[in-house]
Amino acid sequence: MFCSVNAQESYRLMGKVYDEKENAIVIGDILLYNKTETELVQYTILSDGFFELTNIAAGSYVLKISSLGYEDKSLSIEISKDISLEFVLTEQVSSLEEVEVTAVKNPITNSNGNLKLDVQNPVFSSIPELLDVLAKLPTVQIAANRESVSVLGKGNPLIYLGNQRIDFQEFTSLAVNTIESIELINNPSARYEASGRAVIKVTLKRDASSNTVTFTEIASIRRNFNNYLSTSGNMNLGRSNFRGNFSYNQLGQWESNTFRFEIPERNVLVDYLVLVSDNKRREFNGGVGWYLPFKKEGYISLNSNFRLQTNDAPIFTETFLRDGLMENDIFTNTDNNRERNYVTVNFNFEKPLTKNLNLFTGLQFSNYLELYDSNISNNIDDSSFTLDEARTQKYRISSLAFRTDFTHKISANTTWELGLNWNEAKAQAVSDFQDLRTDDFTSVDFGYDEGLYAAYTSFASKLGKKVDYSVGLRLEHNQVKSGLETEEIPLVERKTTNLFPKMNVSIPLDSTKTISLNYAKSVSRPNFSRTNTISLFINPFLEGAGNINLLPSMTDEVSTNLQWKNKSLAVGYNRTKRPMNFTIGYDEEADVAILSQVNLEKESGFFSNLTLPFSKGIWSTTNTIALYYNKIEDNNAVLGVARPYIYAYSNHQFKIAKDMTVAFGVWALTRRQEGIFKRNTMIVPDTIISKTFFKKWECSLRFNDFFRAMNFEEAYAIDGVFAEGTYFADGREMALTIRYRFGDDAKNDFKSRDVDENLDRIN
Repeated sequence: MFCSVNAQESYRLMGKVYDEKENAIVIGDILLYNKTETELVQYTILSDGFFELTNIAAGSYVLKISSLGYEDKSLSIEISKDISLEFVLTEQVSSLEEVEVTAVKNPITNSNGNLKLDVQNPVFSSIPELLDVLAKLPTVQIAANRESVSVLGKGNPLIYLGNQRIDFQEFTSLAVNTIESIELINNPSARYEASGRAVIKVTLKRDASSNTVTFTEIASIRRNFNNYLSTSGNMNLGRSNFRGNFSYNQLGQWESNTFRFEIPERNVLVDYLVLVSDNKRREFNGGVGWYLPFKKEGYISLNSNFRLQTNDAPIFTETFLRDGLMENDIFTNTDNNRERNYVTVNFNFEKPLTKNLNLFTGLQFSNYLELYDSNISNNIDDSSFTLDEARTQKYRISSLAFRTDFTHKISANTTWELGLNWNEAKAQAVSDFQDLRTDDFTSVDFGYDEGLYAAYTSFASKLGKKVDYSVGLRLEHNQVKSGLETEEIPLVERKTTNLFPKMNVSIPLDSTKTISLNYAKSVSRPNFSRTNTISLFINPFLEGAGNINLLPSMTDEVSTNLQWKNKSLAVGYNRTKRPMNFTIGYDEEADVAILSQVNLEKESGFFSNLTLPFSKGIWSTTNTIALYYNKIEDNNAVLGVARPYIYAYSNHQFKIAKDMTVAFGVWALTRRQEGIFKRNTMIVPDTIISKTFFKKWECSLRFNDFFRAMNFEEAYAIDGVFAEGTYFADGREMALTIRYRFGDDAKNDFKSRDVDENLDRIN
């Protein structure tokens, strides 16, 4: 992992803006110019009376505040430390009491090809699940089973909370109303880990009141009814700060997929449909944290997040099986009870050792437990259902991580960082299978140990007065050992050592245009849960299973981005060794087909991405059009002709009144032929109406995927298996959100950094 790299010491400027009646001004523009006002240094949006500018170099500036209906405010300001200010704007015309001025600012901003979504925007803050908020960012795709997220052309991104990495489980545990923004970083700098081609960065609200509580109730109708109830709060305890968020969700999840696959050498054809009509899922999620700042910078913090989930999911499968000359229609009922419990706790200590040397150290423990209890009944050719098999499985993983970072400021424009990371993860998968037809009993106890040890260094400076650059190198040693607990000789044992370089150069062409050049070598490691022996029954000839031999993927990527004001054009090329994909394969020894994640030979591709934001009056829009060419290859697969495909995204918001917003959006993908895989066209629209009543009651009505078009089709031929099918997403939704908040307006702050680099692999 590469940690934060800054070319010079930077500070933060925060402010609150009120009218003459001490009401927070809802929306406006914040512009920071150099002292001669010839160059715009930073721009941000005034939202509900609050703004924040970060990463400001020490120096003299001019700050300008503008809001429709008010006189502009301008003042000279000297930055040499973090500053918090308050401003009062004067109405332009005092007789406007009967006139309501409305305007909207774009909730999605674009900087150097990176996109930031303002989660405090009423349209996005009304969405109950953070995954659905994340899906509003261009190019971000949520898997049909909602168990992972990907970025087109980039694969699975790293997820960060502030400056530190978090895992998928921790991300989905966060409460939407505690978040300020979500940023998609398409070209991560050397401050991020070696395993990131793209980064999702989550920033928590920094203007949370010292004594504030928010309650949110969301009723959602998809194919079934879903209810979300949550609360979050902050409390000032003198010098320290305490915050917590809790939610209880009762969900009725619907899932389905269908596949037809054939194995000619085995003379088998299977055509099946899986349906989970109502997965009664209950979730209790939350987190608590404590933060104590020092008098002279630095802090100590203790933070925890948890997610407790139970599933009662009866699964029905309809299968046509042709095995040689024999044909059977098979109906399967699986009573499937599943429990997931996740908790992570981290401790942080940060303190300047000298004026130019800073120390950060942290310790983190995470634990994930998943329990499966299944009873499998089959009905062959309309005979009768018989209970054939009972399965009890348990998967547990514990991870302990320690890290220490040193940041040395050599000069105003030069920073050198170095650090050490240590992580140990231990997992155990226990499976007990009982065949009730023969009374045979099988037990498998599988253990997995992994150690990841790394040292890194990074350097950032300037060439001349304008060109910024950063370079970094990470040395990583990885040890994996896994096998059956009953056997002395492990099934897998490997040790690898790799170097991961990164480089970024940013060149301003003029005051409005900047071009950046990027190179990175990165690694994508499989989730721990994909490398064990846990298996799930689908039908009598198909099992879903892990792959204990799954290897990391290695990617080299070069890209360039041209930024012109708030518009950007990016192009790039990437090449991946051992890409990971889900496929159906045939296990000759067990005489059964296996659906699992496997390594293919290689993947390569080009991309070009154009992003065009625009705002005028009450209308704001963000539009993205991207062209991709991606080719996945394997010696054991039938390779189709790779063809380019197009991704398009458009989001529009209209502020039709001071407290009412209407939004429309759509994203689309054309048909994709990516070498081995063929995938379908999708067009997915949505709309949201949001209104605030009496200042503290927020209500919204949301409609998603009107045409149920979010179905993921694919076809491939690998290792003698010819397969095609569809994963159906339960995307069509109508949801009503009601939120109420109360509390005072005192300011506090909170810091906490995760230190475990493998968190995103625990799920």
